[in-house]
Amino acid sequence: MNPNEAPIVWIGLLFSIICLAELSSDVSDLLSSAYHGNSPGEADRQKRHQIELCREMIAQCLFLGEYTKSGPYVLETVIHVVNLEFLIRIDADKDIWFLLAMAVYIAMRMGYHRDPSHFPDISPKQGEIRRRQWATILQGDVLISSQMGMPRMISTWQCDTKEPRNLNDDDLDGLDDAVAEMPPSRPETQLTTSLAVIARRRMVMALGAVEDLTAAVRPSSYAEVMRVDGLLHAALSSVPPPYQSTSASVTDSPQIIITRLFLNHMFYKGQIMLHRKFLCLAPVTQTETGADTISYGYSRKTCLDASLGTLHIQHVLDEETRPGGQLQMVRYRVTSIMNHSFLTATMVLCSFLYRNRLEKQALLQDGEQEKIMAALRRARVIWMRASTHSREAKKAAEAVSLVLARTSPGEDADSWKTKDLVNDVEGAAKPGQSAWPSQPSASSDTTHDGSMGGLYEPEGFNMPNFLGAFMPPVDHFNMTERGSVGLEEWMVMNGPSLGTDWS
Repeated sequence: MNPNEAPIVWIGLLFSIICLAELSSDVSDLLSSAYHGNSPGEADRQKRHQIELCREMIAQCLFLGEYTKSGPYVLETVIHVVNLEFLIRIDADKDIWFLLAMAVYIAMRMGYHRDPSHFPDISPKQGEIRRRQWATILQGDVLISSQMGMPRMISTWQCDTKEPRNLNDDDLDGLDDAVAEMPPSRPETQLTTSLAVIARRRMVMALGAVEDLTAAVRPSSYAEVMRVDGLLHAALSSVPPPYQSTSASVTDSPQIIITRLFLNHMFYKGQIMLHRKFLCLAPVTQTETGADTISYGYSRKTCLDASLGTLHIQHVLDEETRPGGQLQMVRYRVTSIMNHSFLTATMVLCSFLYRNRLEKQALLQDGEQEKIMAALRRARVIWMRASTHSREAKKAAEAVSLVLARTSPGEDADSWKTKDLVNDVEGAAKPGQSAWPSQPSASSDTTHDGSMGGLYEPEGFNMPNFLGAFMPPVDHFNMTERGSVGLEEWMVMNGPSLGTDWS
């Protein structure tokens, strides 16, 4: 009715919605050209141009709207920007972490870290929306900070915002700001538009406790490690029934399946972070009398099972996100966050095999080495295929090839560069029977074409300078190209944060 009166930041929010829609539409066509290295067609070039234009417009709107002063629509727009950059970039990028930091501190400046019940001027409807937005901020902080190998920015003692209610968007649309009371939360057995947010928030709270413990400069006791491990299991048990693994059904929608897989991925991520430093420690005596001995056997088994489970999720996503798979339409949701966990799990399993070969006493029990090697062979195919456009995948493929070559006769550490790469990329396996098999399966190494990650090559885009005149632009991180390296060097390079180069 009056376009000239539209707030400039609201226009930026509109551009961000358009851009997200562009990225998530026609996913199969976009990925087909991006993952196969083909030159994009006219439609793809036009789509790239539209996306680049929208991103530039978003940056201009935020700058003109003086986003550092916060205000209406600013936080929503910045959250969309973070999501946009994740969809575009295949590998980890510290620029996204800087953007997230901006979102975190804008949210805290606007009071999102305090429950809306403390502010009488905020209506119950707006308060419920704020709780959902804060849950999204928490998730981004925990996952992206751990990907960067950095402590999270939001501490538990800093916020008291409550969990959102299990309500549909329609339940809120029918209310106005004058309503004094919200409708009661729906049962958690009932799927709503906020149930996935609630489920992820519960896992994020436990994962945040894991990050606090592992990032602390002072060493913690093993009893404290086990206490936090209990928080992880409690969080998994508290996941609403529709997202429990035991509730899997062939009639589940792709959105339910991908959320269920992501929740399990978060659980495994927490277990690996918590227990991997105990993998190869010798048993220690806890008391001077020697009455108590810690063998770390639980940590070893937990880390092994979590790593195998993580690579099983990678295999399921690799098969089911291909054309004709159950998860093809939500393929864009598999970002570098999940790939970071796949990289970590790969590193841990490589460490098991490498150290088992060096130890005088076998580190692995009967049958475990075969399971690990089967999982690594399957993962190597995925990493080899992705190595054509991902620096992180290239390093992972090389490390796995080296470990397998040293562990089993007949393996060629250089085969991924030539014959195996061609055969595996050209081969295509049949789609899996289920999007969430109960146990990891030692199926064929050959899977479908394509791989997981961002929609486009990172070099195809430049990060808009959202900081404008307030800060100088941040250079893109530049991963130094390395040739063949030994496993020890690879682990040192990638210990705290796989694929992140801060030099």
